[in-house]
Amino acid sequence: MNKVSVTKRGVALILAGALTVGMAACGKNTTNNNAAGTTNNAGGNKAKNVEIKFSHIWGSAADPFTPAAKKVIEDYQTANPNVKIAVDTNENEAYKTKIKAMAAANELPDIFSTWGGGFSQPFIQSKSVVQLDQYLTDDIKNKLVNGALTNVTYDGKVYGLPFFLSVGAMFVNTELFDKNGVKVPTTWEELLTAVKTFKAKGITPMAVSGKDKWTIAMYFDVMALRAAGPEKVTKTLTKQGSFKDPEFLNAANRFKELVDAGAFSKGAAGVSNDEAEVPFFEGKIPMMFKGSWTAGKAGSKDSKVAGKVKAISFPSIPGGLGNPKQFTGGAVDAVMVSENSKNKEEAIKFQIYFAENMAKESYLSGASMPAWKTDVDESKVNPSLVDVVNLTKDAESYTIWWDTLLAGKDTETYLNALQELFMGTKTPQQFVNSLQTIYGK
Repeated sequence: MNKVSVTKRGVALILAGALTVGMAACGKNTTNNNAAGTTNNAGGNKAKNVEIKFSHIWGSAADPFTPAAKKVIEDYQTANPNVKIAVDTNENEAYKTKIKAMAAANELPDIFSTWGGGFSQPFIQSKSVVQLDQYLTDDIKNKLVNGALTNVTYDGKVYGLPFFLSVGAMFVNTELFDKNGVKVPTTWEELLTAVKTFKAKGITPMAVSGKDKWTIAMYFDVMALRAAGPEKVTKTLTKQGSFKDPEFLNAANRFKELVDAGAFSKGAAGVSNDEAEVPFFEGKIPMMFKGSWTAGKAGSKDSKVAGKVKAISFPSIPGGLGNPKQFTGGAVDAVMVSENSKNKEEAIKFQIYFAENMAKESYLSGASMPAWKTDVDESKVNPSLVDVVNLTKDAESYTIWWDTLLAGKDTETYLNALQELFMGTKTPQQFVNSLQTIYGK
């Protein structure tokens, strides 16, 4: 799913659980402090010099996460002068190829950035990375937001530490709502009323790209979550259920209802994501359901809609099993430590420090939501991003987007069928039937 910078960085074949995973109690504690866990030199002995090889993707000057990664690494080395972090960076797609090849050759670096779920599953299956439960004290786990460890947990064991959190939200231009006397929707009926009212006034209610199919999926994914609930969605997408269940037809019918009400522009099918977003960020379209990265752009200093955009949760759907406290998205980007590291203890200590502080620094810079509970002056953070963070503070679950839960050709089956539903060339029932072919029956 090409969800601009944040998800291009971290979404690749994710096999996500929908609910917070319980972790086993553990004992060993390597570090747990924001001062970088300075090496303890018992008896005043000089600490042994250590080099930690760290491969990651934040090297480009244009990457909003590069300054945060650089600062965290430098801070750690300052507090631990005996430790040298040897950094190797590559562009996202090249990195994915390289890290897979390194794993296959049994040459993984001491610590490396990766993505949870399906992308890292081969590393776990080959026993290439360190299983972390014994190092994660209750104090450390309590610092993580609900569900943060879901996508790095395999068979009940934790193998990585996340730092970013991406979630889907409805971004609404409150100025347009106020000027046109429309209520910001909290129910399905209010959402349809808003759509119809804006449409009658000649205003396109919602921004979407029919050409870049993942943007349509952003809308349907959350509607399916509202209709079926997180557990049923996850089980069905991982081939442990059935799309024949009535909840998926309910979601398809509601999606068609939104389309038929005139929610999207007639020319949306031929418009790219970049083109579709322009009128929203120019203040001409009142609603857009997108990932939390949208907050950064909406709240930037040069944004035409700065101070006007609010993030709300998508409302419940009549007859649905889900609720507005359940979100699409989750914590996916993570760091893992090689099982073959010659400096495993030091690498794990740095891993814990990096994950927590990368969350903090990238949040402060307005680049992403944190997967860790951060103690920062939020007056210095992009207010739109703070809005999304506050929206999700009592989140019950996060369910990764469909086109990342699904794999290979199954993803294309879904996106192509959804595009046809969007364009009206498939009925809701035909759409559901197409999804069921993923099961081979």
